[in-house]
Amino acid sequence: MTVADAPEVRAAQRRIISTINTSGRLNADGLALWREVNCGEWKATAADISRDLDLLQVPHKIVTAFRFPLASSYSKALREGEEVRILRSDLLHLFPWMPSLEQTVADIPADAPRWDFTVFQPRADGMAVAVMRLSAEWPSWSRKQARAARLVCAECDHDLRDNDEERAPYDIRLPERPGRRRLVCGKCCNDGLDEMERLAAAAGTPS
Repeated sequence: MTVADAPEVRAAQRRIISTINTSGRLNADGLALWREVNCGEWKATAADISRDLDLLQVPHKIVTAFRFPLASSYSKALREGEEVRILRSDLLHLFPWMPSLEQTVADIPADAPRWDFTVFQPRADGMAVAVMRLSAEWPSWSRKQARAARLVCAECDHDLRDNDEERAPYDIRLPERPGRRRLVCGKCCNDGLDEMERLAAAAGTPS
């Protein structure tokens, strides 16, 4: 019996194919499978998926990623989860187990969204770049879901996912709430320059 014919490997193959078909997200960076923290009672956890991928010898990693809060939830904080991610260059290890995936990957547009949602953070000593740890499906969220995840401009309600260079997302925090991320488009915050000057003045350093 070969490794590929082993019952546990075939079982892992069936589970992975089912999971990808129901909740897989493909983009320019690769394939992602998100699971909410403590979801094991209802579905396979990220660790369960990882064990199956190990059996199939598919390279992958698990990262922390967040989704928008549910409308019915008391807490409006983003939902924490774990996302199993397979780099696009590593998907070839998955093709023998799921041949139909190969053409789907080949058809991904060159300008397809990627995993990262990048924001600019004005600081007293200059502009920093940060990445919000969102689940890979963030580009397809409805406007209502994006608003719940605070991905629209806090000033003009512009959807910050549209890749408009003039309306890039800046993290402009309220002085009374410095620990809470607040995204504003470039047009509403002068591309973060005013905030850099304010922070530099508060720190007593030249901007």
